[in-house]
Amino acid sequence: MIQFSYQLHDLRHWLTEFSTHLQLPVKGNCLEFPEHLGEGMIHAAHLPAGFSYVIMNFTLKDDLFLFRRESAPRGLCLFFNPAPFLSSTARRQEVDFPKNTLVKRIGLFFPDEFLHRHVRKDILGDLFRFTDSHCVPPSRTPVPFEYRSIIDDIHSVDPKSVLTRLILHNRILLLAEKFLSSFLTKASYSLPDGKAWIKGKEKDLDALKSVVQILSDTQLSKFPSIESLSRTAMMSSTKLKTRFKQIYGMKLYEFYNRNRLEQAREMLRTGDFSVKEVGTNIGFSNLSNFAKAFKKEFGILPKEVLKNK
Repeated sequence: MIQFSYQLHDLRHWLTEFSTHLQLPVKGNCLEFPEHLGEGMIHAAHLPAGFSYVIMNFTLKDDLFLFRRESAPRGLCLFFNPAPFLSSTARRQEVDFPKNTLVKRIGLFFPDEFLHRHVRKDILGDLFRFTDSHCVPPSRTPVPFEYRSIIDDIHSVDPKSVLTRLILHNRILLLAEKFLSSFLTKASYSLPDGKAWIKGKEKDLDALKSVVQILSDTQLSKFPSIESLSRTAMMSSTKLKTRFKQIYGMKLYEFYNRNRLEQAREMLRTGDFSVKEVGTNIGFSNLSNFAKAFKKEFGILPKEVLKNK
């Protein structure tokens, strides 16, 4: 078993300590595992914004046990495992990965100095209270839809591209923004006793499941009317739009559009369809509009996905 105990103050420094523990070199902020240990890599770096991140994508031939000791001043650690989990470094944490487990995670570390400079005091207090009440990482929870395409981009970025650093920094900042935005939006609905908010949230989640199913239907040829979606959820149109944005982190049409564009990307990746066929299949009558929407979402044109096949 590989056991590693550490205090977390910076993820790039963590990678250096971990590599020293394994007696392996770090080259270009990247640790690559040799064949006798496993395969894959860990990449860590700083962002100009003032925090650090780590990208893990590896498999080991031995069990791995990571033990994070308490540290002060406390910072906040946000990991996507793949679902997001926020923790405070003021608390100890144990994570173990059985041998031959694919470890595919993205982590962000916000140090104390960054938090006090950029996060309002009352919001920071809420964040730390949240970490105190959510101590155990979720198990086998799927990644929420709003993070999926960003995480896919991070793990699939070409390390040889001259834009790699720019793309990674952009996507990491998007992850941080989406999580904090989601946290703030949900927190704004809490009631003094807390219980009514939780009950109401669960009720709304159940009501919105059918809306999500409609918007995610691969056979849907166009965006449904807000009125029909409101009837499905048994909510007013205003409440539907507000609750959907609060729970899923995006507007109804944005959710629908992202879902069909992700469907288009998967179709293109198979190499079995032309760009025109894919655009028509997901409801675009104008090929130019499809190309523009696709590039806005993924940063590349549909034809470039086909070229990379």
